[in-house]
Amino acid sequence: MSFGVLVEQMVYVTFLIGLPIISLIDLARKKLSGTPLAVWVLVICAVPVLGSCAYWIIKPTAESRI
Repeated sequence: MSFGVLVEQMVYVTFLIGLPIISLIDLARKKLSGTPLAVWVLVICAVPVLGSCAYWIIKPTAESRI
């Protein structure tokens, strides 16, 4: 296995597993509750990479509604 393939796999695993986990941890720290919280958890878990990217782009707050 070459070094380039190893780096490529590490980047892939980071985006596929790490980004959704970090997004869910950040979501747990926010003061969201009820429907907005449930929708974000479902979006991040159903479509991990796109859901996480959407989460970081939109950056929901407790005052905002989906």
